[in-house]
Amino acid sequence: MGRAPAYARRAATLGVTLAILVILATPSVAADQEAIWVRTSPGVWMLEDSQGLLHQPQPEAGLFLSPSEGRTVGLELSDALAGIWTITDMWFVAESEGQPPADPGQQSESSRFFLSLPAMSFASTFIAVTFLSLALVAARDEPTRAKISQSMGRFSQLRVTEGTGTLAGTYQRGRLEGFLTAHPGCHLSGIIRALNLGNHQAVHHLRTLEREGRVWCRRDGRLLRYYTSAVNPAVELSSLPRPVDANQLSDVALMVLRSIAEQEDGQPSPTQREMAARLETSQQLVGHHLKRLESQGLITRRRRGLRTDQALTEEGMRLWATLVEPVSTRP
Repeated sequence: MGRAPAYARRAATLGVTLAILVILATPSVAADQEAIWVRTSPGVWMLEDSQGLLHQPQPEAGLFLSPSEGRTVGLELSDALAGIWTITDMWFVAESEGQPPADPGQQSESSRFFLSLPAMSFASTFIAVTFLSLALVAARDEPTRAKISQSMGRFSQLRVTEGTGTLAGTYQRGRLEGFLTAHPGCHLSGIIRALNLGNHQAVHHLRTLEREGRVWCRRDGRLLRYYTSAVNPAVELSSLPRPVDANQLSDVALMVLRSIAEQEDGQPSPTQREMAARLETSQQLVGHHLKRLESQGLITRRRRGLRTDQALTEEGMRLWATLVEPVSTRP
């Protein structure tokens, strides 16, 4: 008889756990987002969120997307993994003063245009939520991803092949320290791409450099920025160098940056109307990217009479100088 209460408690605990998983597995996990359609340099359509990050749209089966440059849309997401948005529904957001006019053929009677949403498989959703919950957390947050990689590294062969005292490890850490000396404030994903390292490999060597006091890191939203010991860690984040990744700039943003970079000294800056005519796009889209570039610290804007002068900041000039392929040579 003594086993009955214990069995009942275990059964109740299991039932509550299954109930929670069932709730999490239902379509209610979808999240609403607003984003703007942009076209990147290779001609790929991407969605830019409110923080200026680009995401690759991945529609559910039966859902058709209609990209339009500069169009603001509302999204219902079922997954958001490593820059990929799995979209279950999309609608057009009502036009505002700062947005380009919509195509008449794409407008509906209301400001929200719903697209068909196929029925979601309960079993597939249940399995995805159960087995990918940790990946959902880690993929969007660099500090969490670094902690998971560090925990896995305790049992990794990398500690033997590229550990402290090994020639290969010393070489990789020298590369990292030299790169951060030239690019202070580069975030984890940018370091991995620039040096062609694995996620766990980069975290392993960066942690070693941190323990040795040669580098340190600072969290910046979802990013983890690294600096060498030559940079004072007591400085406020807003005063630290925070380079912008050129891969996060859309094709129109790069063309706007080019127009500012190539303007002649002593000549007035082009107006939004002139810049839009030169780039063959709308004034609203040019204004959007000018504000975005200014908030990213790449340009400065100063009002002079009826015109606004734009100029590259030091960070903007550094970014423009590092662009390998000029915008003019892109198709």
